[in-house]
Amino acid sequence: MKRIRKSDFRPQRSRNAGLSLVELLVSLAITAMLLTATMVAIDASFQAYAAAAETASTQTATRMVINRLLTLVRTSTAHGPLLEDPTDTPPVVLLADNETIQSYYITLLNPQGDLIRIEYRDATHVTTPNELWLIIDPVGGGPQQSQPIMGGVTDAKFYTHRRFDNDGVLVLERGSIDMTVEADDDATLALEGSELPPIRVIASTMPRKLD
Repeated sequence: MKRIRKSDFRPQRSRNAGLSLVELLVSLAITAMLLTATMVAIDASFQAYAAAAETASTQTATRMVINRLLTLVRTSTAHGPLLEDPTDTPPVVLLADNETIQSYYITLLNPQGDLIRIEYRDATHVTTPNELWLIIDPVGGGPQQSQPIMGGVTDAKFYTHRRFDNDGVLVLERGSIDMTVEADDDATLALEGSELPPIRVIASTMPRKLD
């Protein structure tokens, strides 16, 4: 029979609890990867939000301007240009159908008798490039009023489809605009990291008073 010694009841010395250097480095590496993945996901979410907000803002502004222009055409008279002018810059040209004038502007008389001109100024313009401008000459010869109505316009063409009225005078049958818009500097969000595709809008209308 084995004798039980007093030393057999002596508690064994336990190893100190904690992480070794290797375990600590592995833990730090895993934590860094998780934090990096989280930051990438958050950044992607911010970029998606910025892109969606910027696109919606540009589309809304463009629709408002287009609707305003169409309203002016519908409610106005004496539209132009209705004749080609190769000496203008850019030239006002007559298309192959011999009925449509293509130009960089459109003119009209509003119900109050004011002469209104909507004009596109392209990238070659010295002071106001890539903008759509509204110019008003009040009836009675008051001071001319001019102001930009949209920035970031990279291209804009006006089409006046003409016809002869009952008196043999050229009048507007249908007016159209083909406009391409990018977000301008004033509307660009700071979170945006990449360029957004431009927005192209084509719209047309007919004046209400036809004879």
